[in-house]
Amino acid sequence: MTDLNTQASSGYKSRNYSGIADSSQRLLNLEAEYTRTEQYLRNTTQAKLRLQNMESAVDTISSIAVKIKSLLVQSLSANQADDVNLDNEAKQAMEQISNLLNTNLDGRYLFAGGRSELPAVDIDKMYAPDNYMSESGVTLTDATTLASLGVTDGEIQIVSTDVNGASSTSTVDYDPTTWTIADLRNAINGNTTDGAIATLRGLDEHEGPRLNIENVGNGTITITEIAGGNILNALGMTKIPNPRPDTSYYTGDQQILEARIDDQYDVSYGILADDPAFQSLIQGLGIAAATTDQDALNVAMGHISDAINNLPNIQGKIGLDIANIERFETRHEDYKIFAAQAISDIETVDVPLTLAELSQYETALQASFITISKSSDLSLANYLR
Repeated sequence: MTDLNTQASSGYKSRNYSGIADSSQRLLNLEAEYTRTEQYLRNTTQAKLRLQNMESAVDTISSIAVKIKSLLVQSLSANQADDVNLDNEAKQAMEQISNLLNTNLDGRYLFAGGRSELPAVDIDKMYAPDNYMSESGVTLTDATTLASLGVTDGEIQIVSTDVNGASSTSTVDYDPTTWTIADLRNAINGNTTDGAIATLRGLDEHEGPRLNIENVGNGTITITEIAGGNILNALGMTKIPNPRPDTSYYTGDQQILEARIDDQYDVSYGILADDPAFQSLIQGLGIAAATTDQDALNVAMGHISDAINNLPNIQGKIGLDIANIERFETRHEDYKIFAAQAISDIETVDVPLTLAELSQYETALQASFITISKSSDLSLANYLR
């Protein structure tokens, strides 16, 4: 009766394992599995929450890309880049994308890979650096002579400033009577102090090569004639944002997040801010934010269109990761319910049933006390009487 009374008051069969010796090993196994399942569920909850935040950010980025493309179409179709305020719209979009790619959850920057303690992108490096490009329609090769382009004798000064503010200046004294485009490029590229590099390439893969003189420090560049000459005018050199692909804005690493969500099973999940879709969008916005040149805006349109085409792939990957995690999450939740019930069956008692059994024992005990009491009154004298 004492054991039953203890069980009824505590709800447990025993206060130690010896009281359930026949089930103690099974109980220990179930408790270990229950604890492990709870940890897996914490991991899946954390991973799913991160992915859902990333999914929301990418959805918003996709909407921004569609909006800017619409403005670009309007600007290009009616040559109204100024009227639609395209540059300011592109700058605002860049700031929004910077904030979205720097999404922070519980102190972790989600798009930064393993370097999650630092922002994933640096907005100062997201804008396309300066670049001087010769006009379209003029076919240039390294063998093209400056004389054939109508260049007269002179000298140019190149001033470059990188994103950290460090500035450098150099001069190039060219000779149009003997120099070719190759000679001009070599003179610029051979100067290690000017922070500029000269290349032959088009705005994109669809046009022929142009002469590009670009800042190598992702900053600003200014080229001026300082001793006569007309090389800038003869080549139609225009200052526009550099259209080359660039991911220098990304400050994270290449480590993909992982979560242990089952025995010997880790799931890799997440997207990095240097994904080609983000890079294309940032490239296009950087160009649109800094020029009204129609050729350059057409290139910006191409970059943003590529981003719009590729962003659904990112959204699909995140969705698949969430679905994969939820599948394990459902399995663990089901097992947790089963294990909790199995542990309860081993450890606990049915209190109402135990109270009923206790009442029966109390009745039997009282009857035994009465019997003992009556038997104590029996004697030979009383029997003979």
